[in-house]
Amino acid sequence: MSELRDLLVIAERAAAEAGAALLEHRKAWAVIEAEHGREVKIGADKHAEALILTALEQATPFAAISEEAGWTRVMQRGDRYVWAVDPLDGSVNYLRDYPHCAVSIALLDNGAPVLGVVDCFVLKERFTGLVGEGAWLNGKPMRVSDIANPAGGILQTGVPSRASPDSMALFEARLKTWQKVRMIGSAASALAYVAAGRAEAYRESGSMIWDVAAGCALVKAAGGEYHIGGDALDQPLEVAAGNARVALPS
Repeated sequence: MSELRDLLVIAERAAAEAGAALLEHRKAWAVIEAEHGREVKIGADKHAEALILTALEQATPFAAISEEAGWTRVMQRGDRYVWAVDPLDGSVNYLRDYPHCAVSIALLDNGAPVLGVVDCFVLKERFTGLVGEGAWLNGKPMRVSDIANPAGGILQTGVPSRASPDSMALFEARLKTWQKVRMIGSAASALAYVAAGRAEAYRESGSMIWDVAAGCALVKAAGGEYHIGGDALDQPLEVAAGNARVALPS
C-alpha cells in the first residue's frame, strides 16, 4: 500500500499545480475553441491537461486516458495501472464563473479506481482518497452519510448526455424518488460530495471514465460503494454510487 500512497501524493501534486494554473490564467484560458451539441471545449482543458500528463509521465511509467488526449500510449500486456484524467470537469461552469468545477485524477488498478483526487480549486476544497485507507477533505478525514432512506436524501445527477425517451423516463423516475436532486454540472464534484456526506447517491448515464473514476474512488474510500457499467474504458458508461446505506440508483 505504500506504493499507492506515493502515487496519491503524485496525483495530488499534479492536481494542485493544474488547479493553481487554472485560477491564475482564467481570463486567458476561458476561451471557447469548439462546440459539439451541448459539449463545449475551451482552451483551459488542453492547457491543464498538458500540465497534468507531463507531471504524471515524469513521475510514473503508467499509461493514461484523458478527456482531450485520449490514450497516451497503446495498452500493453501486463499493464496494471492506468491514470484517468479530466483536466477540467465542468468546463462551462469554469467559463461562466460558476464555482463547481474541478481537476480530477484517478488511478485504475485493472480497471477499478483505487485512488482519486478531485481538486475543486475555485472553492479551495481538495478531496483525496485511497481505497482501503481512507478519504480526506483538505487533509481531514471524511465519510459518507448515514441516511438510508432516499425520501430523506439527496441525489446528485445530470441530464443524460445521450438522451432518449427511455433514458429520460428513468431520469424522471429518479427525480421522484429522492427528497432533493442536485445537478451541479461536474460529475467529479458531485461524487466528491457523496464521499463527503453532502449527498447520498450519484447516478448518470453516458459518463466517461475520466469524468467519474476519481469520484468513485473517493466514495469507496469514504465507506460507500459504486458501480461502473460499460464495454470499455474509452466508451460511455452507466455509473451509480452511494453511501452503501441507500440502494444504488438504477
